[in-house]
Amino acid sequence: MEEIRGIAAGSGFALSEILALNVRSEIVLQGSQVCAKLDGGCTSCAFMPWKTRDGNVWLAQNWDWKAIAKGALIVLEIHQKNKPDILMITEAGIVGKIGFNSAGIGVCLNALGSDKRWEGETVPLHIALRGVLNSFTLSDAIENAGRVPLACCANFMMAGASGQVITVEIGPGEIDVIYPAEKGYVTHTNHFYGPRTAHIRDTGRMAFPDTYLRLGRIGDLLREKGDQKIGPEDIKEILRDHMGWPDSICRHEDLREPEGRRCQNNFSIIMNLSRREMLYSPGAPCTYDYIPFRLEGKEA
Repeated sequence: MEEIRGIAAGSGFALSEILALNVRSEIVLQGSQVCAKLDGGCTSCAFMPWKTRDGNVWLAQNWDWKAIAKGALIVLEIHQKNKPDILMITEAGIVGKIGFNSAGIGVCLNALGSDKRWEGETVPLHIALRGVLNSFTLSDAIENAGRVPLACCANFMMAGASGQVITVEIGPGEIDVIYPAEKGYVTHTNHFYGPRTAHIRDTGRMAFPDTYLRLGRIGDLLREKGDQKIGPEDIKEILRDHMGWPDSICRHEDLREPEGRRCQNNFSIIMNLSRREMLYSPGAPCTYDYIPFRLEGKEA
């Protein structure tokens, strides 16, 4: 809240407006997941060191949302006392989103949906993401993601430079942590698939009907590689895939949809958590080159 107050004071916007930005997922998704179809979603993946060519931990995502949001995106580096430094991609004014920290903890985000409301204390999705990015260990990140129920549903894909990757599905009053024990990688799109969340009425299955196709496609692409080790060029190839266009992993606007429901790939990110580096594409990765960034702050 101290940071949110500072953003309001520095930007000249009212505190209520900056607060609204930081709960925008609850405003948008909690309404849309009940009553409307959204033409969009995100695709994410993470790789353990024994699955990668360089022995590093890789975490990646295409972030799909409405085109109007693209102009609000910033690369933000945060230096803070008694907590890890952070490098993340966020919408200006939002204090937590997709990125990694100096302790080697990274997080990606997939929207999920349920029409069940949690009655009781909740935390906004983007505040929980900041909690993950404030974590020194992956176990701390899991705790910070799930210790208070989210105000809307989400999947947090998380990884640590120590060598472990997980995906955490968070529903109304429920959490499931999925660990890729055998494959060495984990993938996710926009529907629940964990055993503990199987009972949740999943409205994302119809709000994001291509979620099955994107999850299946990324699985096919990885199975095609067999025992081959994965590197950043392989991840770029996956994130640029157009099968099922325009509702593909590399998503483009579907001009047949009403304008207010069209989504596109607004950015793509590939994080090397072992080296505290990332590759950032400021739009669809089939169109934009990836730009390298490195977290310049202290290593925890």
